[in-house]
Amino acid sequence: MIPVERVDQGDVTLLKIDGELDFENTVWLRGELHDLRDQERCKVILDLSGVDIISSYTVGVFVAFSRDLRERGGDLKFIQLQRRVRQTFEATRINQILEIYDDQQTAINAFK
Repeated sequence: MIPVERVDQGDVTLLKIDGELDFENTVWLRGELHDLRDQERCKVILDLSGVDIISSYTVGVFVAFSRDLRERGGDLKFIQLQRRVRQTFEATRINQILEIYDDQQTAINAFK
């Protein structure tokens, strides 16, 4: 399990994640994301400023979860990517599917 800080702002949920998003941590995080969906929290921003390693499995989980949220009228957005994580997003082309922002307010505004 990795440290996750949750902040709800209206209908948007921000999760600040710290640590490595390897297979084990991603399995746990996927459960947390599904809990949000089940609570009808479908507008989610992931702050990855505290994440320096992300696995390809994690990328797949993010893509699948974003599709699920979009079907429910929401979306999954990302902010504060470290260089290595941004490179992983670019190498897997996830940056062409999912939205990445520099800051929280811009990501929140993008839901409108």
